Amino acid sequence: MVACLSLLVAACGGGDGTGEAAGGTPPSADRTTTTAPAGETTVVSRAAPRWETVTTLQGSGPSRTAAFTIIDSAIQWRVRWTCDAGRLTITSDPPPRKPRPVAEGTCPGKGEGFGIHTGSIRLDVATTGPWTAVVDQQIDTPLVEAPLAGMAPETLVGAGPFSPVEMEGKGTARLYELADGTRLVRFEDDFEVSTNTDLFVWLSEAEAPKTSEEAVASPFVQLGNLKSTLGSQNYVVPAGVPTDKVRSVVIWCAPVAIAYAMAPLTRS
Repeated sequence: MVACLSLLVAACGGGDGTGEAAGGTPPSADRTTTTAPAGETTVVSRAAPRWETVTTLQGSGPSRTAAFTIIDSAIQWRVRWTCDAGRLTITSDPPPRKPRPVAEGTCPGKGEGFGIHTGSIRLDVATTGPWTAVVDQQIDTPLVEAPLAGMAPETLVGAGPFSPVEMEGKGTARLYELADGTRLVRFEDDFEVSTNTDLFVWLSEAEAPKTSEEAVASPFVQLGNLKSTLGSQNYVVPAGVPTDKVRSVVIWCAPVAIAYAMAPLTRS
């Protein structure tokens, strides 16, 4: 297996300030304390903020879009736009408390604008040519992905519990291999890792790395960005990755070389 390490310009946590880099105090996952009706307090875990696409809108010339919904718990939402000619202005209905365009710019061009109101929203686009607007909402709720087709006890080839390396981690990692050769990885059983951004998923040949140094010393393949620091999630293993050599899953912060958590994959 060939080791790979992406070079990134931002350190883990640099995007939203929810965590600290190497040498600081390891951050716990964000938690919100609420009071239950009976007077008891409960602690609700929050994931690192992530963007999820709500809708993609397209048109030509002045347009009023179909309504879309931003969930009440969203932190904010954004419009990523492109346009071909003239000048573009995007306003929203309902408008923000201080009425202003959500976005504006010169075409041809691209840009983004932000809003914080929630519920049902329409956009009014003023321009003279074709345009596209992608609406995303930023949320910190647990990710809930259903198991993929073929994830079943008979296709399970390895599994193990997450445990801390440099940061917190819990839940279970499972590796599946289907009859057609497709390999899948799933995190579940209340998967959670310390809240931060710029985290990545490794398939590693290390048996059960206890330190960041042990994790980086063994060959690994990087599957991509961790989708969420909290909740169930699936990953497809690229064809050609020799999963017969994989012995663990590592959650890694590449810019500062920190292994957050790992899960040994005990073979079935």
